[in-house]
Amino acid sequence: MLSAAKVRIHGMQDENWVIKDKINQYRGLIKLYERDRKIHEGDLAKQKKRYCRDIRQLRKDITSKREELEVAVYGDKQFLRNAFQEHRRLQLTYMNSQADKVLESIHQENFNKRKQLDRIRYTKKRKMEEFRQIQLHSAELKDRLLYEVGGKLPAEKKEQAVANYVQRANIKKNAALAIKVMYKKILDILKKDSSYFTVVLEALKLDCRAQGKCLMGATEMGQLAMEYLDDRKFEFNKLEKEVKANMKERERTLKLVRREVAFLTDSFPNLIRKEEATNLDDLYEDADAVSQHSVHWELEEVMGICKRLQKATLVSSFEKILLRLKEQRYQTERLMTQLTLNSVKRDALIEDRKHAILMLDSLKNVGQERTAEYVQNKKRLRAELGVEEREEKNITQLLDEKGRLIIEMKTSLQQINQLLSNVGVPNVIRPLTCAPSALQYALDDMLQPVPELEADFDKLLLNARQKINLLIQAVSKMEVNDDVRANARLFYHNILARFMKDNYKEEAVAEGG
Repeated sequence: MLSAAKVRIHGMQDENWVIKDKINQYRGLIKLYERDRKIHEGDLAKQKKRYCRDIRQLRKDITSKREELEVAVYGDKQFLRNAFQEHRRLQLTYMNSQADKVLESIHQENFNKRKQLDRIRYTKKRKMEEFRQIQLHSAELKDRLLYEVGGKLPAEKKEQAVANYVQRANIKKNAALAIKVMYKKILDILKKDSSYFTVVLEALKLDCRAQGKCLMGATEMGQLAMEYLDDRKFEFNKLEKEVKANMKERERTLKLVRREVAFLTDSFPNLIRKEEATNLDDLYEDADAVSQHSVHWELEEVMGICKRLQKATLVSSFEKILLRLKEQRYQTERLMTQLTLNSVKRDALIEDRKHAILMLDSLKNVGQERTAEYVQNKKRLRAELGVEEREEKNITQLLDEKGRLIIEMKTSLQQINQLLSNVGVPNVIRPLTCAPSALQYALDDMLQPVPELEADFDKLLLNARQKINLLIQAVSKMEVNDDVRANARLFYHNILARFMKDNYKEEAVAEGG
């Protein structure tokens, strides 16, 4: 039996266990220990990751809480930076400063600015009072100058001259603006006409090119047809000559052959002898019995005919003469058939030529019609263009006259309003204290404003009408005698003469310049 200690240490309960069993048991235990160790290490790693994550979160929370604490204690610097984003000076001044110090500094600066604003307002009010006093003093000086000194001063004359010069400049400016507007309209119309006539010219060019291409195509077609017709005529004439020559040779050969055949047919019975002699030479041993129509002579004649036929037919042997004659007959029939076909083709070509000539004439006529139509359209467009130019010229003249008339009317109304400027103004007579000094005259001359002329035609007309009505009412209340009428008439004639004299001088200066 094993002791309890060994059983407790090794776990052995049997005495028959050997070392191998112990080793296996130890190996199993070691594997169990390793597995437990790995599981424990994995749990430790997971727990470590969880603790690290919690630590990072706690650090972030601590950082955010510290920032909140800093904002609560020292103020929000980011808010200040955003507030001072558009104010570069304040941003550079209070960069990374505490909020309470920034507020205190801003309040102090605001207080200083308010004090400065109060000083400026007080200075402005004092200056306005001084300006008002100066204006009153200036008005008094003007009244004294107006009622104490008679006639026009050099400053007033200068003022009148400057006003007239400004008035003429305004008139010229208005005339120049009117002319500029008119020329702009003319340029716009000319641009539209230019674009329209450009399109018309492009269309005419395209039409001309199309007609030219059509005429060139018709001309080329006619030339090709004529060349083709000439070629066919030449081939036909050549073929006709060859056929005629072949026909003549055939007829001559046929006549010769027929004559030879007829001769042979007539002389054939005489060629056969009644004797039974086999040797032809023995039949004619006797010289007296030999005739001119002997067999030898006929045979030689036949051989000569065959040789001539052989020479005419260009064959190598007498047996091929008949074949060559058959071939010539076949060729003759073929040539006749070809002649018939060529005649038909020639007639077709003649018809095509006639059709081409008709087409050419029609194309020429069509081109002439289109040319006449183009010429008519061109004349019509020129006439319309001339009418439009005359209308444009008339409109331009009317606009010039209208603008000139408006300018003259406006100038006359401005002059009338200038003459009636004192109508309706109350007469205030100030007491004479002392004569104005030269310094005051110079000051008035320097401070005298240039009058602003009204440019609105309706306002000028309304103002002139109102003041003329006031004058009429005032004149109706006055007692006018002959002396007053004579003085008024004389004054009117003097003004008219002076006006005509000034206009004459201006015209003379303009012509001389």
